[in-house]
Amino acid sequence: MRRRLFLQSGSSAAVALALQACGGGGGGDPKLAADLAPAAEPTPGPATQAVAAPAAETTAAPAPTKGYPFGSRLERYKFGIQPNHVSQEQMDHTIKSLYDRWKRENVVDVPTVPGGKAVKFGNSTSYLTVSEGMGMGMVLVVLMEGHDPQAREVFDGLLTTVRARPAYSIPDQRARPWLMDWRLVRDGSSTDAAGGGWNAMDGDQDIAMALLMADRQWGSDGKWNYLQEGINTIHAMKYWNMKEDGTTKGLPRSHVSRTSDYMIGHFRAYKKATGDALWDRAVDRSYELINLMQTRFAPGTGLMPDFIIHTDTASPIPSPGGYGDFVDTEGYYYANAQRNPWRYGTDYVCSGDERWKNVLNKLMAFIKQDTGGDPARVSAGYHLNGYAMSRAYSPKGMIGPLLCGAMVDPAHQEFLNRLWTWNTENFTTLYYDSELQLIPLIVASGNWWRP
Repeated sequence: MRRRLFLQSGSSAAVALALQACGGGGGGDPKLAADLAPAAEPTPGPATQAVAAPAAETTAAPAPTKGYPFGSRLERYKFGIQPNHVSQEQMDHTIKSLYDRWKRENVVDVPTVPGGKAVKFGNSTSYLTVSEGMGMGMVLVVLMEGHDPQAREVFDGLLTTVRARPAYSIPDQRARPWLMDWRLVRDGSSTDAAGGGWNAMDGDQDIAMALLMADRQWGSDGKWNYLQEGINTIHAMKYWNMKEDGTTKGLPRSHVSRTSDYMIGHFRAYKKATGDALWDRAVDRSYELINLMQTRFAPGTGLMPDFIIHTDTASPIPSPGGYGDFVDTEGYYYANAQRNPWRYGTDYVCSGDERWKNVLNKLMAFIKQDTGGDPARVSAGYHLNGYAMSRAYSPKGMIGPLLCGAMVDPAHQEFLNRLWTWNTENFTTLYYDSELQLIPLIVASGNWWRP
C-alpha cells in the first residue's frame, strides 16, 4: 500500500495532514505483475549514458529551436486569456521573486547520491522527496532558465537523483530503469518501506515532459541526452502505466484511473516526440472519461473525482473509496483532482481543443457561483454534487490550479485577476501547495511553452 502525507497549508493554523497516495497512477496489480517474466534488479546509481528505446517506436521530431529564456514568450498563446490588471513586466518580476523563494526553501542536496539534488517533501522527518515533487521541480527549473543562472546545474542534479533511484519492483525490465521509485527516505535511499520500488505516473509524466523541454532549452549533446532520456521514460510509461485504448491505469488494480494523470498537453508532447498514436488515444480517452463524470455524476457542478474505477467496463464510476489512495475521499474533487484545471487549462491555451474549454467552463461556473468570486472561499474539496468539504482555511493547492481553469474563457476575466492577486499575495513555500501555486502562475503569466 503506497501512501503519502499530503500537506495542506492553512491560513494561520499550522498544517493539516491527510493521507493520500502519490502513486495512484502506477502500473498494474502487483499480483498481476507476478505473471510477467521476472527480471534482475537494476544496479543502483545514476545513469550516465542514455539507453536507446526500441528503434521501431523512436521517431523523435527535432525541436524547432534551442533556447527559451524566461520572459521571452517566443510563442504567444493562441487561445484563452491572461490576467489584464497587471503588466507583463510586473508578472515576470513577481514570478522571479516567488521562484527564488521556492528554490531557496525546497531544493536540497541528496546525501546518498553524488551530485544529486531533490525537491524536499515539506517538513517531513521521514522522507526526503517524492517523484511528483521531482517532476514538478524539473519543470520549474527548465522554465526559469534565463533568470536562474544555475538552472541547468540544478536540473542535472535532479535528473541524477531520478535515474539513481529507479522503480526497482517493476517486473517489466523495459520500463523499470526509466521510472522513478516514488518516495525516498531522508538520506535519499530507496527502501521497501518508503516507495517500495514502484512508480507514480504523475511524477514520471512531469519528468518526461521536463526532459523534452530541456532538449529544447539546452540541446541534448551535453552530460545528458535529454531527448533520449525523455523518450525512454515515455516508452516506459506506455509499457507500465497505459492501456492500448489510451486509459491510464494504476495500483492496486488496473481498472483504476486517476483523473490528475490526464495530462493532456504532456500526451501531445509525447506524441510529437515519439510518433506513437497511443498518446492521441490517451487525449481522447481522457476526455471521454471526464465528460462522462461531469455529465452523469456532476451535471450541475462540472466537478470530477480523484479516481475513476471500472474503466475496463462500459460503465466507469467515481471511486467509492479504497481503490487508489485507500481513502474514503477518492470519489470527491479533492487532493488529486484539484490539479486538473492546471493541466487542462495549460493545454487549452496552446492547443485550442474546445473539449477542454467546455470541461473547464462547467467547473469554473460552479466555483465562481459557490465562492461568489472570492478565491479565499474555495473549499478544501467538494463532493460531486457541490457540497463543500471544509472552509476552515483557504486551500492554496486547490486555489492555485484554478488560475489555468479561468484562462479558457473571457467570461472568467475578473475571477482570473482575483486569482492572480490572491495567489501572489498568499504564496507558500511549503511543498505541494507551493508548486500548485507557482506553476499555474507561470502559465498565467504567459511563460509556458511546449517542447
